[in-house]
Amino acid sequence: MKQLIVVILSYLLIPILIRKKVKLSYTLLITAAFLSALSGIGGEAILKILRSLFTSTSSLNTILVVAMVSILGGLMKHYGLLERVVETLQRITGNKKVSIILIPALIGVLIVPGGAMLSAPFVNTIGEELGIIPARRAAINLVFRHVAMFVLPFSTSLLVIGSILPELNIYKIIGLNLVMIAAMLLLGHQLFLKEVKVQTVEKSGPRLKDLKDLLVYSSPIYICVLINLIFGIPFYAAMLASLAMAYILSDKKDFVKIGKKSFNGHIVLTVMAVLVMKDVIIHMEDLMGLVNALFSASGSILTVFAVIFFTSLLIGYITGYSVASLAVTLPLISELGASLGMLHIYTYFAFGCAFIGYFFSPLHLCQAFTLQLMGVTTNELYAQYKLYAPLLIGALIVSVAVMLGIVALV
Repeated sequence: MKQLIVVILSYLLIPILIRKKVKLSYTLLITAAFLSALSGIGGEAILKILRSLFTSTSSLNTILVVAMVSILGGLMKHYGLLERVVETLQRITGNKKVSIILIPALIGVLIVPGGAMLSAPFVNTIGEELGIIPARRAAINLVFRHVAMFVLPFSTSLLVIGSILPELNIYKIIGLNLVMIAAMLLLGHQLFLKEVKVQTVEKSGPRLKDLKDLLVYSSPIYICVLINLIFGIPFYAAMLASLAMAYILSDKKDFVKIGKKSFNGHIVLTVMAVLVMKDVIIHMEDLMGLVNALFSASGSILTVFAVIFFTSLLIGYITGYSVASLAVTLPLISELGASLGMLHIYTYFAFGCAFIGYFFSPLHLCQAFTLQLMGVTTNELYAQYKLYAPLLIGALIVSVAVMLGIVALV
């Protein structure tokens, strides 16, 4: 019970420090230090955990990929590659309604903190032309911008899942996540865009050329995924090809300088803090025993899902960071002794709950940037979510019920 109280107190620090304007990376580092100091696992175990950041293959891969993605995002933005992709996409679709969905979804591929601020100006402009009110524009930007994090193997959440539960097949998790993507796209369109009249934009040049341009200028985004899928090369190594493509497509002026400037040390520190907290929690034997007792108390699988639901949702909401939620719930899930099939379903559910808590959190960085740019209040945005939020949660729960039914039949 003491270790449970320590974990709760540690995580209560996060919203307090964020409200004090402490950067998220420093907030999580302070939280990790507080948790480590009071965990009762001993100094030797803590030193071993710190060393594992640089000796564990999964942890090192996570840290390197996050660092390189931040560099790639900065390079593509500086050299106008991202803008070229957006412009080409609008020419291909010839439809502003389609563009307002695809642009934030495509820009969302660049996993950077507060990344919605990259897509917000485009969505704001197109939304104004379509006669959409600012609060709804904000909702559109946020909903469609976060689709990519469910399917990109180098998204921070999926990297952390691979680090904490290396026995899982990440591509199976991505396959399950397609259900959530379908729900987000369907609900987003029906609730926010269904009544919007379609407006076309002028097409210029042959469509084949536009498709070629789209493939070329977006290649730094997808080439690393293809290399990883085809050759099984670690993502941090495959990311070198993405950086090379960005170099080839840029004007090459000050490339190294811009690359260094684009490096986001704060997101690297954030991930390192999360990995430390994850390992500390795994080493807290009393807490693990308590959780296992809680999970097995009723002998019902519903108890397990209820614990995952409330834990993931709450931590995601109070931190505004889904990875922080996963850092708590995934180590607990790893201790369940479940079959590999059930482990995938538990992880899918934890991922979905953590995302929902994070997405609707007032501490969500993307939300903060979007509201500021579009001049919308938090209450105005939440009014847009009055149907979207419960329906998304319902879709997640129903999808898990269907998956469990399939597992029972197999």
